[in-house]
Amino acid sequence: MLATTNAAVSRALLPALFVLGGAHAHTLDQMQFSVQTLSPVLSHSQAMETRLRLTNRSKTPMYVFKDLSYFVTAWAYGSSGESMDKGVFEEVRPPPLQRSDFLLLKPGQYIEYIRRESLDGLGIRKAGQYRVDFHYDADIPRRFTFGFPAWLGTQRASAVIRVVN
Repeated sequence: MLATTNAAVSRALLPALFVLGGAHAHTLDQMQFSVQTLSPVLSHSQAMETRLRLTNRSKTPMYVFKDLSYFVTAWAYGSSGESMDKGVFEEVRPPPLQRSDFLLLKPGQYIEYIRRESLDGLGIRKAGQYRVDFHYDADIPRRFTFGFPAWLGTQRASAVIRVVN
């Protein structure tokens, strides 16, 4: 799902979008990565649905990678801070391969993606309250940005869920 605050970037572009790095000095306040769980209370049989959003908070346009899910990993933690054992690691993906993998995100615009994830996939196997940290890591070598003024960096955002039987 793609959404922006500006109609110039149409919903028809792609189902998911993501930010890539910066050709100039960048700061964390230029891009804002946020998450929102669509259902904070889940039964174990339900998938966790989370809205991932990346907003250009700078005063200049920046290029972003079109697949918002591409550089995002998720990790769950129990109420006492212990890390849940996922049992598997998310795949490491290669950097973007072509110029068409990027989209220009103007100031104030955002892109978002709805991510579905099984609780088992996060290592959540019993009832309780959990914090799920989403890590956005687009800190790739500049040579993979095709000369675009892209934002490169990492950010984290969290969502809290409660799992009931």
